[in-house]
Amino acid sequence: MIFTAPKIIAGIISTIWAFTTFLGVASNLPETNSNIIPAAYYEAVLPASSTTVAPTTTVTTIATCDDALQLALNLGFPADQLGTLDLVMHRESRCQTTAHNLSDPNSGSYGLTQINGFWCLPNSQWPIGWLQEKGILEECSDLFNATISLRATLAIYNNSKWAPWATAN
Repeated sequence: MIFTAPKIIAGIISTIWAFTTFLGVASNLPETNSNIIPAAYYEAVLPASSTTVAPTTTVTTIATCDDALQLALNLGFPADQLGTLDLVMHRESRCQTTAHNLSDPNSGSYGLTQINGFWCLPNSQWPIGWLQEKGILEECSDLFNATISLRATLAIYNNSKWAPWATAN
C-alpha cells in the first residue's frame, strides 16, 4: 500500500475530527466569528450567582454599551441598578474596555467602569489585592476584560454600593 501526502493529511484530519466529535468539544464552543458570547452560553457555563472563582470563559471586548449592560445582567448585576451602571460606564470610559486613566492614584483606573488600582494592588489589609482575594482577577490589567471588569464592578458595588464612583451620585 502506498501512502501519499493527501492520504496521510486526510487521515490526520479525519482522526482529529472524530476525536473532537467523540469528546463533544466542538458542540460546546462559542462561535468564533464574534467577540460576544451569547447569553445562553453564559447560562450554561457561568453560575447565576456571584462567585469567588475567576471565570475561565470571558468576554474581552464588547461592541456597545447595551452589550455591556446585557453582560452585567447575565453576571448577576441587579436589574434596578443598570441605569446607574450605564451612567458610570458612559461617564468613565464611553464603554471602552481598554480605557486606562494613568493620572488617577494607585497606578490609575482600568476598564469599563474605571476601577481604581486601589482595588487590585497589594496593601496592608489585602496582601495580594482586594479583587485578587475575592478570586476575581490576577492583576489589574485583567480589568480590560469586559467580563472581569463587570464582575469586579459588581463585587465593589456589593461591598460599597456606588460610593467609589463619584459620577453615580
